[in-house]
Amino acid sequence: MAETAKGFWHTAPGMITAVAALVTAAGGLLGVLIQNDVIEWGSDSQQSGTTQDAANTPGGENGGQPGPEAATTPSTDTSDYIPWNQATADLVRHDGTRTTVKAATVGLACDTKTLAFENGRKISLEIVRSIQFDAIYTNNASADGIVALLDGRELTDPIHTWNCPVLAQNELGPVEIKLENIHRIEFHR
Repeated sequence: MAETAKGFWHTAPGMITAVAALVTAAGGLLGVLIQNDVIEWGSDSQQSGTTQDAANTPGGENGGQPGPEAATTPSTDTSDYIPWNQATADLVRHDGTRTTVKAATVGLACDTKTLAFENGRKISLEIVRSIQFDAIYTNNASADGIVALLDGRELTDPIHTWNCPVLAQNELGPVEIKLENIHRIEFHR
């Protein structure tokens, strides 16, 4: 009686190889999904919350000053605020004139989503209450001022401007204000 030949995938080493390949593929896919924020990894958000609390407590890691990672993620509950896509902002010039625009369209440093600082920190404009410009330096594309966050913190690091004008839109169309003419941006949430 002739015995039928078994293929590699029907042997024990073949089955182990197949299972190992599936586990590796699933792990790789999971890693890509987490890295691209398609799914959240619970321990990362719990870990960053712990880091924020330690960095922002008096006498904590940075002497009570928020670290770069602390300002990146809002620590305030924004559920009581108007949704960002419905919020407005007032662009206030040095001469006191104001223009009301859609908050989500405000662009600083050629970007409508984030505010960059010279120290490398980037924060989402969605967590900003106001930006006051005290001095503009076109020679090094920066500005001094105060950035007030929704949670009450104030950041005074130099703002990276790229010498771009402040851009926004309202119901009448695009708005552009030269950087040297802007005094304050107030977001209304």
